[in-house]
Amino acid sequence: MLMLQFLKYDPAERANLIKTARGLLPADIVVVNANIVSVTTGEVLENQAVLVKGRRIAGIVESDKASRYIGSSTLVVDGRGGYVAPGFIDPHLHIESSLLDPYGFSKIALKHGTTAVVADPHEIGNVLGVRGVKLFAEVARKTPLKILIDLPSCVPATSPRMGLETTANEITASDIGELADLENAVGLGEVMDFVSVVNAMPDVLEKIKVAYEKGLVVNGHAPLLQGELLNAYISAGIFSDHESTEGSEALEKARRGMHVLIRQGSAWRDLAALMEKLGGVDCEVCSFTSDDLNVADLFEKGHMDRIVNEAIEMGMDPVKAVKYATLKPAMRLHLEEHIGVVAPSRLGDFFITSRLEYITPETVLANGEIIYYKGELKKKLEKPSYPDYALKTVNLKTIPQPEDLVPWARVEKGRVKANVIEVKPGSALTKWVQESIEVVGRKPLLAEDELYVAVLERHRGTGSIGKGIMRGLGVRIGGIAQTIAHDTHNIIVAGYNPVDMSLAVRKLVEIQGGIVAVHEGRILGVVELKLAGLMSIKEPEEVYEEYKSFVGKLKENLDVEFESFFMTLALVALPVIPELRLTDRGLVDVVNARLVPLFPE
Repeated sequence: MLMLQFLKYDPAERANLIKTARGLLPADIVVVNANIVSVTTGEVLENQAVLVKGRRIAGIVESDKASRYIGSSTLVVDGRGGYVAPGFIDPHLHIESSLLDPYGFSKIALKHGTTAVVADPHEIGNVLGVRGVKLFAEVARKTPLKILIDLPSCVPATSPRMGLETTANEITASDIGELADLENAVGLGEVMDFVSVVNAMPDVLEKIKVAYEKGLVVNGHAPLLQGELLNAYISAGIFSDHESTEGSEALEKARRGMHVLIRQGSAWRDLAALMEKLGGVDCEVCSFTSDDLNVADLFEKGHMDRIVNEAIEMGMDPVKAVKYATLKPAMRLHLEEHIGVVAPSRLGDFFITSRLEYITPETVLANGEIIYYKGELKKKLEKPSYPDYALKTVNLKTIPQPEDLVPWARVEKGRVKANVIEVKPGSALTKWVQESIEVVGRKPLLAEDELYVAVLERHRGTGSIGKGIMRGLGVRIGGIAQTIAHDTHNIIVAGYNPVDMSLAVRKLVEIQGGIVAVHEGRILGVVELKLAGLMSIKEPEEVYEEYKSFVGKLKENLDVEFESFFMTLALVALPVIPELRLTDRGLVDVVNARLVPLFPE
């Protein structure tokens, strides 16, 4: 049973709401002269007033009749003919990808009209296990943003028995049962191990069973699944997916009754492709989501407001676009009686925007409180502190020497066949490419768009290193190392110069997590991410400036085709999205869940 605090029925609270609705008690806040975006009917209700009592909405009335609900202590907000819309809801994201902690993320997301998110903390869960999830949830609970928790279903992403990578932690079905009692738990996070699902493996089905028993929604991760395998996956009791990259794929999933989360993040932007097909049907099971959003995009472009505006620019009706980011995700969560609608009894989560054709939240309320007024923060947020175990997580057996990072061939000289990882910035998928590579002194010679890549185990100090060759990253750099490497978050380092790669790793260990770029023996930039090696503990404004400085230095010295290339690099180590990946154990054939050699016979 969900433990969400706002689900509890408080007779005293309800009595006050009823009396306020009848004009027997004054409202705490009244928004007048506003047009309400009615996502339940697809209308805009003109010249209305919103009555707020405590944390909930007591009523909607015509603006010229609002005076009877106003008392001496009532705060009156003039909507000035603008639009009141429900607070945005992001039904699936990883806050860690923003490089911000829950405190920092909430501060900026609220400014952009987001009042609820469903965060899957499987990134910190992979690094710190159950106690990491509990730590994250506790910090999240103290923010005005409703950070609802999807409990990580796949920590690690693949079963340790498969031997595809060295992992740090495992979250079992028993752990999920324990974590389900967290106050802000709402779901079981994306079930990424689709191979185990479609083969009816007992471990994964037991986790889903626990989720059902605890009243959690179960969320999916089913890239490229179709036909019989898609039927099998859904038959496990999994009813959402955010991994569709083509419209036909999304349409098939919607037709099978899956809730399709249309992803539009920083590195993976599927909105245009999916709407080509979904835009032509009346999709009742479609919502927008960001999944992974970096700090620069969050500051400069926004959060769910950005996705809604981009959908409107593509021709979607504004009210419908708002619905995809409010009511529809609320319905997916079975929480539409509390969030996602500006209506009586619902929580006071809404924002005011002067225009509907291009939404810019100006005044934002959450839980009946004004958080931002005309873009200015009005509520003080409590900055958290963190224990040492969460800030010291980089544990290498030794610092690798340059020669340790080279994928040496077995032949001294000549040409060899190699299995190469090809990435495409903006896509979560990789291609498995076999090519002929020249070798001199056993060292593979790289083409212009190729880099050496290595994954180093950083949790247990095993010294395990997997090595490979990748192409298509969109930047030719001596070495870039980072502790963001989905999902186990070992160290991943790429570059054409092993000396620079080694230096980048050394600096990364020194700062205990983050991103380090090195070129021609010089450190170009550093982003410190001390919290589990994934998130910064600085103020969000500082993190943004540090990140922008980092990217700026790269652009000054290198030809950078895609600013979020480090997010693309982070996915190279994720052995659950086709086709070819790299872990500390070596190259992984994802479809067949097996290790393959870099240089096949």
